[in-house]
Amino acid sequence: MKKELPGIFKKNVDVSHTNNTKVFYTSEIKQETLKNNYKENNQAPASLNNSLTTVEEKIRKLLKSSRYIFNIEVEIKTSKKTYNTKIAGKVKNSLVTVDGEVIPIVDIEDIIIKDRF
Repeated sequence: MKKELPGIFKKNVDVSHTNNTKVFYTSEIKQETLKNNYKENNQAPASLNNSLTTVEEKIRKLLKSSRYIFNIEVEIKTSKKTYNTKIAGKVKNSLVTVDGEVIPIVDIEDIIIKDRF
């Protein structure tokens, strides 16, 4: 009744791998100079960058909330129009509303959450 199970194939590893030995490292001083160069070369004004980060943070907060995003009432302010709607989702660099409108994130000045979590 006792049957022997077949043996398990095990390949011998004779080669030592060295593909992870080279690591790029920059010191803190070099990182600061890189950040300063990026700020100097950046074309957009600082206020636009700050508003984009706050808008992106609010979008991230909405998407990570425990509630369904399409149940949260928001007011989206752009330079052209103010939308009172609910967000359906995010596609690449734009927001899609429940009403079927696509709003580029770059155009958004502010997002006001009407429902509090």
